[in-house]
Amino acid sequence: MRLKSSGGAAVAAAAALAVLFIAGGSAAAIRVVSSGFSAAPAPTAQPARVGTIATATVPATQGGGTTGSGTATAPAGPPAPSSTRPSSAAPTPSGTPAPSGAVPGASPALAALAARRAAGEALPHSPQLLHQLATAPAAATNQATALTTVRGIDVASYQHQNGAAISWASVARTGYKFAAIKTTEGNYYVNPYAISDIVSAMSAGMYATVYHFAIPNSTTGAAQAQFALKYSRYRSGGRAMPLMLDIEYDPYVNTDHTNECYGLSAAAMRTWISSFVSTARSATGQYPIIYTTANWWNTCTGSSTAFGADPMWVAAYGVSRPPLPAGWRAYTFWQYSSAGTVSGVSTVGGTDLSYFNPGMVGLIDPGNQASKGGTKVGMQVASLDALARATLKFTASGLPPGLSITAAGDITGTITKGTAGAVKSYRVTVTAKNAAGATASATFSWQVTG
Repeated sequence: MRLKSSGGAAVAAAAALAVLFIAGGSAAAIRVVSSGFSAAPAPTAQPARVGTIATATVPATQGGGTTGSGTATAPAGPPAPSSTRPSSAAPTPSGTPAPSGAVPGASPALAALAARRAAGEALPHSPQLLHQLATAPAAATNQATALTTVRGIDVASYQHQNGAAISWASVARTGYKFAAIKTTEGNYYVNPYAISDIVSAMSAGMYATVYHFAIPNSTTGAAQAQFALKYSRYRSGGRAMPLMLDIEYDPYVNTDHTNECYGLSAAAMRTWISSFVSTARSATGQYPIIYTTANWWNTCTGSSTAFGADPMWVAAYGVSRPPLPAGWRAYTFWQYSSAGTVSGVSTVGGTDLSYFNPGMVGLIDPGNQASKGGTKVGMQVASLDALARATLKFTASGLPPGLSITAAGDITGTITKGTAGAVKSYRVTVTAKNAAGATASATFSWQVTG
């Protein structure tokens, strides 16, 4: 994952923090999430340049795309899920991120830190990960696998060098189906291009997540989860995948004078991650995705097995199968290269490429719903596995009276009318199972009025 801004001018209109997640083709306002924390004093040391971009190759037996070409196609997936959630205008917080990524109203210390860390040339990864990329063995591209794999990219301000926009329509036409978009770092930085990228990627028909780059020696995990939620305005529903935590080698060891684990003991790191995960899950109703490497995880958490419920986005390069961090028996996403060239992205040879594990379900949480009695509903529950033409079997419990779900994941029917003016909330759980026996569930509320 990309660490920080490359500088350049912000796209002011798109960077407004009134983020809209696209829900079934209609704009639905992002729920405002209260931050509930106060920023701690930030370090002020200037980060040093630590390397240049390295190249990687596509794995031979489980390749997710063609590095450097960006021309592979992926099978068409199901139509976008419809939503019964009414659309409303999002409140607009005052101010927008500066080109440096400093948050509106930041203290002088935080603003200076964001500016310094954005002013240096953008690094694709932390130094250790760059070294792994540079020393990864070569592997041949498996074209047959590449053409049938659900592929994705992740971007940060690095992909907007000199203010260049990403053509998300071109990215989608190339066959990419999902994207991870860096939104925040630590307690001081907001990617000024994130809002435009989130809206545009989803408008182009892609599934997307926002990710937070962890700086565990800055503030607590809970504070950084709240920071990420506040400035991404994240919510489940529509085409939103779970929030992501990007936690890896400390890129600022030359200035914070710690180590690859940010100076934290394994026990302290486990506590920090648990604090982030529990806060994010409480706010979103979903386990956040964790992005890391096996080496960093096992070194810095003491090979913790406590987080296996979180989807794993593992980074590994030049191998036919990625090594997994302790606690996971399978990955959900695999970042196999940071040297991709993607149509619509101007950073030639510098885009992270990933693919979805077709053995997993990848259920997309429909998000909380609100309807009136007597409403006719037609809503498809989406899954990344379905994009790979997998056969899924859906079941559901707790649906409002009058609704049912088909084995293919279509929630249909007419909601039974109740007492005029009365409001009743139903707790709905949708479960999907694929042919390999993997299952995934999403639980959400469905409020019915009258």
